Amino acid sequence: MPYINIFDKNIYYEIYGEGNKNALLYLHGGPGASCLDFVNQAKMLSKKIKVIIFDQFGVLRSDAIDGNEEYSMSVQVEMIEEMRKKLLVKKWSVLGHSYGGSLATLYAYTYPDCVNKIILDCPSLNFIDSSKSVAYYLTDYMNKSHNSEAIELCEKIKKAEYKDKQVIFDILTLLDYVKDNQLRNYLHNITFEEYSKSLQTDNITEDMWAKGERHLMKLIDDGKMLENFLPILKKAEKPVLLINGKYDPACGKNQISYMLNNVNDIKQVIFENSGHFPRIEEPEKYSKYILEFLE
Repeated sequence: MPYINIFDKNIYYEIYGEGNKNALLYLHGGPGASCLDFVNQAKMLSKKIKVIIFDQFGVLRSDAIDGNEEYSMSVQVEMIEEMRKKLLVKKWSVLGHSYGGSLATLYAYTYPDCVNKIILDCPSLNFIDSSKSVAYYLTDYMNKSHNSEAIELCEKIKKAEYKDKQVIFDILTLLDYVKDNQLRNYLHNITFEEYSKSLQTDNITEDMWAKGERHLMKLIDDGKMLENFLPILKKAEKPVLLINGKYDPACGKNQISYMLNNVNDIKQVIFENSGHFPRIEEPEKYSKYILEFLE
């Protein structure tokens, strides 16, 4: 397996289209989801650009995080920048999916001279707003379940004025009530089984997946993921491509409206037959717009 040593940590990564000039870094969501589901898209894009994907520290094939080890979004940003230096990339564009959108935004704002463009794929740039949007998305399902605890929690998330990480635990608990895996993963045009088949899971073990829990908990303890990254995106002053699945609840109308009205150089593409994963649900269209934006 290909690894790169970042701050004495072994980070799993893959590069596609090594000889191409323009470089694109993919930042997965979750937190803790891994880059597994971007492999097929990376291969498609690599016909014209260099694509770098990796499992963030503490996720899947990368080294696990020690229990007493400090980890935060700021550490993630510094690890990304160290990776750029070690891979001898002068400047790259960054593509963030879901939580990765916040990470891409923070990195581009912190190291503007190292970033060409920003691509936000169904991003969550305001976790509290995303959680409320997801609660609205799940309202019909919860009401039909006749589970009073689930219905009550769903209503709480929609109405509460959250100020701390309780919102994270509430939305995770709410999602645990969802037994429909297609709905649980915000899929629209494909089944959960079709989504699973798109992943390259050879040699992936349960122990590898289990590492992601500590990755998530460390970022929850850090608390920065609860910040509103929309104003930071505005300040980053980079060309932005906003990709929205029409049926994606994570990037709700409030966040979309803010970006379209406040980011100076932004282009939006709506994927009419997608939920949270346009790159898997409409892969050819996805590649087309990414390449047009970068070239």
